[in-house]
Amino acid sequence: MSFSLGQALVAIIGYLTLLFGVAHAAEKGWISKRITEHPAVYILSLGVFAGAMATNGAVELAHWEGYGALTYFLGATLAFMASALILFPVLRLCRIYQLSSLADLLTFRFRSEFVGAGITIAMCLALLPFFALQIQAVADSIHIIASGAPDVTLESERHDGLAFLFCLIVIIFAILFGTRNPLSKVRNTGLVTAIAFESIMKLLAFSLAGVLIVWQVFGDFGAFDAWFAANREILIPSIRADTDASTRTALMLFFASTVCMPHIFHMIFAENPKVEELRTASWALPLFLLALSLPVLPIAWASLATNQPLAPEYAALGIGIQSQSPAILMLSFVATLSAASATLIVSTLALSNMCLKHLVLPLSIIPMDTEHGIYRQLIWIRRLLIALLILAGFASFLVISHRETLAQLGLIAFVGTAQFLPGVIASLYWPSANRIGLLGGLSAGLFIWGLLLLAPLILGQSVVDPDWFESTGLDTTITTTVSLAVNILIFLSLSMILPTTREEKIAAEICSMDDLNRPARQSLNLRSAQEFIVNLAAGLGEDTARAEVNRAMRELQLEQDESRPYALRRLRARLEANLSGLLGPSVAHSMVSRYLPYSAAADDGSEDINLIELQLDRAQLQFTGLAADLNNLRHHYRETLNTLPIGVCSLGSDGEILMWNESMEFITRIPADDVLGSLITEVSEPWGRILTQFSAQDTDQVVRQKVQMPNKQSRWVSLHKSPILDNALTARDRVIVVEDITEYVQLEHELMHNERLASIGRLAAGVAHEVGNPVTGIACLAQNLAYAESKAEIDETASDILKQTQRISRIVESLVRFSHAGDVSSDNRLAPCNVADCADEAANLLLLDPGTKHVSFINECDREILVIADPQKLLQIFINLYSNARDACDIDGKITTSARIKKNGRVEIMVEDDGVGIPEHEIERIFEPFFTTKDPGAGTGLGLALVFTMMEEMEGEVDVRSTCSPEESSGTRFLLTLNEGRYNDA
Repeated sequence: MSFSLGQALVAIIGYLTLLFGVAHAAEKGWISKRITEHPAVYILSLGVFAGAMATNGAVELAHWEGYGALTYFLGATLAFMASALILFPVLRLCRIYQLSSLADLLTFRFRSEFVGAGITIAMCLALLPFFALQIQAVADSIHIIASGAPDVTLESERHDGLAFLFCLIVIIFAILFGTRNPLSKVRNTGLVTAIAFESIMKLLAFSLAGVLIVWQVFGDFGAFDAWFAANREILIPSIRADTDASTRTALMLFFASTVCMPHIFHMIFAENPKVEELRTASWALPLFLLALSLPVLPIAWASLATNQPLAPEYAALGIGIQSQSPAILMLSFVATLSAASATLIVSTLALSNMCLKHLVLPLSIIPMDTEHGIYRQLIWIRRLLIALLILAGFASFLVISHRETLAQLGLIAFVGTAQFLPGVIASLYWPSANRIGLLGGLSAGLFIWGLLLLAPLILGQSVVDPDWFESTGLDTTITTTVSLAVNILIFLSLSMILPTTREEKIAAEICSMDDLNRPARQSLNLRSAQEFIVNLAAGLGEDTARAEVNRAMRELQLEQDESRPYALRRLRARLEANLSGLLGPSVAHSMVSRYLPYSAAADDGSEDINLIELQLDRAQLQFTGLAADLNNLRHHYRETLNTLPIGVCSLGSDGEILMWNESMEFITRIPADDVLGSLITEVSEPWGRILTQFSAQDTDQVVRQKVQMPNKQSRWVSLHKSPILDNALTARDRVIVVEDITEYVQLEHELMHNERLASIGRLAAGVAHEVGNPVTGIACLAQNLAYAESKAEIDETASDILKQTQRISRIVESLVRFSHAGDVSSDNRLAPCNVADCADEAANLLLLDPGTKHVSFINECDREILVIADPQKLLQIFINLYSNARDACDIDGKITTSARIKKNGRVEIMVEDDGVGIPEHEIERIFEPFFTTKDPGAGTGLGLALVFTMMEEMEGEVDVRSTCSPEESSGTRFLLTLNEGRYNDA
């Protein structure tokens, strides 16, 4: 029983056309998204792991190794069952930083384009036998079913033309459904659906072929069990190694292939839609591999039972020819065709991306057309690379065809790619690993592999002494052990001897098993998203730069006018991740560092608190145990600060706002979302100016600051600041506390007004007396006018009347000015004031009170000295000080006022009395509201508190010096310091 070459060609074209149809229907949406986006499709697509090595090579291994053949399936099963150790950490990195290949991962971790180039070149060499395996499996299967002879010689009359046609069809499929979008983040729905369909076809065809073979050879499963029992001893050939070393080695190789083989890496990580689907695959894929492995041993044992003459890897075809069963032939051929084509398609797609990102772009092999955009050019370069890689695979098939069996070709490829496993594990678990160690160990391991396995395969003969080779027992197992041992030894040695760069340390922390990295807060030289576009246009072209920036802003949900440093840092990080998926990590990192650089001295070692908070808030549901407790504690203290009834604002060393609690929102009327991550200088007025000036001042507090709000209302706040020290006691960040004291100030002004009214009440009797005397005098003078005989007498009397009325006016004006409450919301009416005049007026007002003791007011102030003050408040200050001094003095006491101009442009005013003085232990409290040294009911305790407040409002200072000791003369001296005022020459 045989098929003609035409029938074989029709079968190939028909099957691959069906594959085209499935992929096209998925791309166009003709297949419901409920199917194409179902987790089962992703899981089945991971069946790409089982290439021709599963359908043909595993049968060969079973022929020679018996149960050891199952290590091919067990290795991947163990990797997925232990996915938390490697697969999930790698998936996290791939999703965040858009890494789509092993070269991307290692380049990202070791921060070197040489790592990416070296990995890519090594991977291309390691996959040549793997490509040859897939093509040879299809070519030999065509040759066998076309000949129909059970004893056909595979080396003769090969149909390389059909193999070449198969390669061309694979090239077309890979180009059509694997390169439609240049962005690696976009899932290839058609490709994934088609590979899942191939997995189903492969499983069904291989399983049915196994069932039919058992039925055809043994009659039924009962007869099969009887034969198995009778031939148990011969089922494991005597040439199998006495130890289990080969089994353990094979298990390790197939375990490593899950992250080291590019096609498996691509399907697991690059095409993964959700993290949850990998969790499902961790148990579902082992079930698929278990089902696929079930026919392997029965087919191998049936081959032994029938003694079919074909090579063990084609046992199913041999049994089909012997039994004249077209069903077995066709099912076996379809299983091989589906397995080989899927593996070849995905492998070349993954490898083409690696070549593009780590060879073509970094080495500028093909100049980028930035003027017309690079997207279309990147797609065509990838298509060209796919064609070249598959043709290179076909050339390797022509060169090394039938020099080794399919299983040997697969093992050689697996040994080569296993050399990357130490780098993957070190990326996740060894922060001290460096690029020199990686490249040194990898080069040594690949050299041994190439010398002992690859070179003999290509050259057709061993490059070492064959007798020595055979006498030492060198085979795949020993070569694997030696190459990996040397690889790891050199990797460890160089990494421990040579230092790790700063960039490698940062990448190592990101790649660690922690879910969150701790990014440093750095400042950008750019201030808007538009500047990002302008700078990136130099490397990407304006259209591409605009498209990439806009895409990153959409993903981060940022506005077009965004200018906050925190948001711009996030935008830069997202751009680097997106460009990493488009151009590769090394090119993306180099381009972003060049066109979007951080400030030269921006990195102060402080952490990006805003980004850490964002990551913690997103990940809090994933925390367990101590991590959950620490996160709850963080949340508690964060909420405590956020709900404090006092405004708290935290600033970084560069002025970036790190915290803005609810009280700050209420006081400033500015939402936290609008200012977090912004520079303090960019906060809307008047708060940006006030907080910026205060943060730059040497003083740590401003007791009273007036703020004119946009609604024309005035608020009063007190400001305090304190540095946040690091472990070296160096101030990096600052905390500013803002307290709204508007109600306190309003109450204070009301108390001030009440104090004035009380003073007016105390002066009422004196006012009546002082006003009554001039009025009586005016009445007498007016009566005398009737007796005036000359104009001179009339003029003299009128002059006296005028003097008395002027005296009354001065008394009334002083009382009016003193009793005026003022407007709390108005600004200080600061103007040049004469100190001597203001002191005289205060003394005259106090002399109006006839019920108080007699004291002498001595004014020694220079009549030319002016100060910048509010006349109303300065008068009140003098009255309060004089009133207290009078109460402290005995009868006929003296109160002396003097003033002098200091060299710094300030005026010092001294109010001194010879009273009883103030006890030393009470001096520090005299400016406190409601504190008084007088007897109960004799004073309110507000006078000096108001003096202190008013002096601050006029940018002045007040100090007191007093003695209350028998050894020293008693008395109190108040020192008032104000800015000097000068006469206007104009």
